[in-house]
Amino acid sequence: MLLKHLAENAKRAGVVPVVIEVRNAQSDFEELALRVKDALCTIDFASKVKDSVNRAFSTLRNFIKTFSLNIGEFGITIESSRDSATTGKLELDLSEVLLACARAAKDSNTAFGMYVDELQNLQIEAMRGIIVALHFAAQESLPLYLVGSGLPSIRALVGKSKTYAERMFNYSEIGALGKEDVDLAITVPLNNNGLDIEPDAIAEVFESTRGYPYFLQEYGYQIWNIAEKSPISASDVRRIAPNVQQRLDTNFFDVRFDRISNREKEFLRAMAEFPQDKTIAMSDVADRMGRPQSAISPVRSSLIRKGMVYSPAYGGIAYTVPMFADYLRRTMR
Repeated sequence: MLLKHLAENAKRAGVVPVVIEVRNAQSDFEELALRVKDALCTIDFASKVKDSVNRAFSTLRNFIKTFSLNIGEFGITIESSRDSATTGKLELDLSEVLLACARAAKDSNTAFGMYVDELQNLQIEAMRGIIVALHFAAQESLPLYLVGSGLPSIRALVGKSKTYAERMFNYSEIGALGKEDVDLAITVPLNNNGLDIEPDAIAEVFESTRGYPYFLQEYGYQIWNIAEKSPISASDVRRIAPNVQQRLDTNFFDVRFDRISNREKEFLRAMAEFPQDKTIAMSDVADRMGRPQSAISPVRSSLIRKGMVYSPAYGGIAYTVPMFADYLRRTMR
């Protein structure tokens, strides 16, 4: 939601935004090509920028053909351009597409912004292409930028892509809400609808959700449904706790748990035996499973790709969502 909000603000400010969510390779590149085409269509076709826009379209068309992307007809006439050849290498060709778009945007006195959700799922070659484009855009003073969101493993992806990339980005961590924000999230909607809630009840919600926004939404939904009188008390919150837990298990945890293998489940269950307030050492997980660390490293890598865990520090591992250990202890005794 924040990413889309930023993109809408940029659009109102005259920027040309491209918004995508990374899911799987082929469909992602097709969606990216479509969004880039749409963005180019919004750039002014005045005579002074026609050549640069045409070159961008020609470069994009060659990229689509080279990587066999299925996006249908362009719907516009594109003149051939001699300087839009492709290499067949994703890193180089994607960077050329983005740089061509940035040059067209500059000639049209606008900017070209990429807003990418689930960035950790991006192929490393594609990430390299984006980084190379941003690197050269900075050297040429081209208006090209990236705003990405996703799991903490984004840092590792960026660092692995290019050695110089770590100093190119600013990272902001959006974690759990603090007590004051939880208070506002619960009380303001209730007050707007003529209800009050006791401070002890809010404290109960904070303890039960640990400030995780999705869990907080579920508690707010259930509180509204059971509210028979005002103010809502801590006992009311405790009364709905089992129902909330059941809904979270079914709608949140189960859907993640069902898409992993038995070996991955065993790995995750072993993690649940350790304190969750700090990074868990891979060596400890290996000892718990009774296997050498080298034997479980592929399982760890697979779980990172699936967004189940991340590595906050070298040799360490942690769940990507809170209270997953509690869920595993309930379901895997």
